[in-house]
Amino acid sequence: GLSIGTAADPLFVLMEVHYDNPSYTEGLIDNSGLRLIYTPVLRKYDAGVIEAGLWVSLFHNIPPGMPEFVSEGHCTLECLEEALGAERPAGIQVFAVLLHAHLAGRAIRMRHFHNGEEQKLLAYDDEFDFNFQEFQYLKEERTILPGDNLITECHYSTVDRIRMTWGGLSTRNEMCLSYLLYYPRINLTRCASIPDIMEQLQFIGVKEIYRPVRTWPFIIKSPKQYKNLSFMDAMNKFKWSRSEGLSYNQLVLKLPVNVRCSKTDNAEWSIQGMTALPPEIERPYKTEPVICSSSSCLSCSLFLTLLFIVHITASTIGNTGPFV
Repeated sequence: GLSIGTAADPLFVLMEVHYDNPSYTEGLIDNSGLRLIYTPVLRKYDAGVIEAGLWVSLFHNIPPGMPEFVSEGHCTLECLEEALGAERPAGIQVFAVLLHAHLAGRAIRMRHFHNGEEQKLLAYDDEFDFNFQEFQYLKEERTILPGDNLITECHYSTVDRIRMTWGGLSTRNEMCLSYLLYYPRINLTRCASIPDIMEQLQFIGVKEIYRPVRTWPFIIKSPKQYKNLSFMDAMNKFKWSRSEGLSYNQLVLKLPVNVRCSKTDNAEWSIQGMTALPPEIERPYKTEPVICSSSSCLSCSLFLTLLFIVHITASTIGNTGPFV
């Protein structure tokens, strides 16, 4: 169950609704709401929610005109090592996952690594539709242990866009997140990452900025073509091609990341703000091929043949005119 009302719980329950009405259509009716079901029988464990993936910020960006662009958000081994090691060395049990992106999202995968070896995908949606998002309840619960890695891998398409797509709250911005439902609850609500920004700037030719890069917003000092422009303006001014976008994608996936590792009360684990490298995938998971037995293949072929005959017969009968 989800605990409500104890000292370790939030003080209130909040339903947050994002309304997106760019055409200012009037008369729309919303019937959103919450239904809370109480039980007198306490569950053995309290469940929790962990947000994993890419920290929502302008450091997450996607060039225009790309048929495919991949972003990765890391729930790092450093964060899981500290949080799970302190509170649950035996690990937590994940039983459901919600994958989340916005309108440019095309596919999302939640990857799980243990001791450098990739496990079976925790969750995936290779036909992602922003208008249909739901929790995927796992057929088998998955144990996440201290030192594991979780990667939220998001695939996007921006072929219909002429400007950069930025990480943000609007549906026209993007996100790359996974929400894990698990038990027993520990003091960890966010396990995410931010890609290093300086190498993104260097990719488009920025040489110097006026302020330290960790202050925001910062203004570019040189070269002349970007002088006094913001990071966003410079990235939009850059002449993106598909080949440049592909090279940029390859760069971003290898960049060091800033670790975000937050507690329930908005406090931070000590690893927060540290720099980590994306894991080197030594043994990627190989999906088992689906082998069709001769009997099942025969059944499939027979079924398709019968279906085809029925379709032709029905079409013929339907197109037959009156007898003369």
